[in-house]
Amino acid sequence: MKSERYNELADRFEEMIDSNVEYETEHEDAGDSYSHLLREGGWCYNNGLDRLKEWMSENDILVPDGFDWEELEDEVLDWHEMEPGHIFSGGSDCNRFVVDSYPVGEVEDQYCVSDLSQWLEISKGETVEFIDLAMSDNRFCLSDNSGDGVLSYTSTDAVWIACVSKRWVQDRVDWASENMEGETNS
Repeated sequence: MKSERYNELADRFEEMIDSNVEYETEHEDAGDSYSHLLREGGWCYNNGLDRLKEWMSENDILVPDGFDWEELEDEVLDWHEMEPGHIFSGGSDCNRFVVDSYPVGEVEDQYCVSDLSQWLEISKGETVEFIDLAMSDNRFCLSDNSGDGVLSYTSTDAVWIACVSKRWVQDRVDWASENMEGETNS
């Protein structure tokens, strides 16, 4: 394969890899796949409720006596938003509470010969030749996938940040407070 042809295919292959990395680090569906981790330890191990109470106090969100903290915890764990960020993204501030964050780390993608051949619009023979050349190209981090294609690895500093806005928390507290008053007035 001539170097011009290889470079053309390598550019297109790199675009495919970049597209998959972009999906894993920026697309809402990819972020939502991390949301279950809050209930699998992130909230408890990182003293979630204590941090939330402190943040609320610092941001003048007042709660009445007898407030149901368990209900707010469940709401936070169920209704948080997932935002894309990076390892140096800021934490909680006056406008949002960061519940937890999860590093993406490395994005692994599988490219089998037949799919890669179709995407690059080349024959399977040329695809195999391209893969052989790409395996030794420092431009890519690839691993053989049992002769049926390659696995691509891309390191990233991306994280998915689970957070709730101050307005959201205030609305939940206000709603709970109104319902508490209704119960005591009945």
